[in-house]
Amino acid sequence: MRNEWISNVSHDLKTPLASIRGYAELLNEEQVSHAERQEYAEVIERQSLYMKELLDDFNLTLRLRNQELPLHIQEIKAERFTREIVIDILNDPRYDGYHINFESDDPALIWSIDQHLMKRALLNFIHNALLHNASDVEVDIRLEAGKLIIEDNGNGIAPDDLEQIFDRYYRGTNTKAQGTGLGMAIARDIITAHGGTVYLTSEQHQGTKIVIALKKED
Repeated sequence: MRNEWISNVSHDLKTPLASIRGYAELLNEEQVSHAERQEYAEVIERQSLYMKELLDDFNLTLRLRNQELPLHIQEIKAERFTREIVIDILNDPRYDGYHINFESDDPALIWSIDQHLMKRALLNFIHNALLHNASDVEVDIRLEAGKLIIEDNGNGIAPDDLEQIFDRYYRGTNTKAQGTGLGMAIARDIITAHGGTVYLTSEQHQGTKIVIALKKED
């Protein structure tokens, strides 16, 4: 796994590094205008932030797969925890105008979780539903019979992509959204680290449904 980590880091860093080097060389040109210098500097900053995100995601998925990441477990009310995540997304200007609904039939449900990691996992799933679909997509988030369901009526996932959707470094063919390609793998690994399970079903042009089951605390 460490060899795989090194190989993938080396491969995925080549493109942003080449971009940073190219724009850094352009900054040394005397005829470059102030506006162009500002544009090139912004590209360099954006690519360096992407590299940091990529390295952070690589480290996280490696530690999760190797069970080297300690979980800071707390008992929390699942309904309140999930509702607050939905509210945060609704208050995010990037998702202004999106349709996100939350319902719960299990207000007493208790989860024993690492709140930071679980929030990361749920945000990854919800952001995918928003970013890989048009702005008129509807995303329903439900706590139902002890399970968390995230369902959208968007593009759906092609059958060939569906088989690989949780693979690390995999990006689907029906999306132009940018990212490290590790989001779904990280989200699934976080759920697994908590002893939970993730089931994903999807049909093209019919939407996608994710069911997350965590151990219910009495």
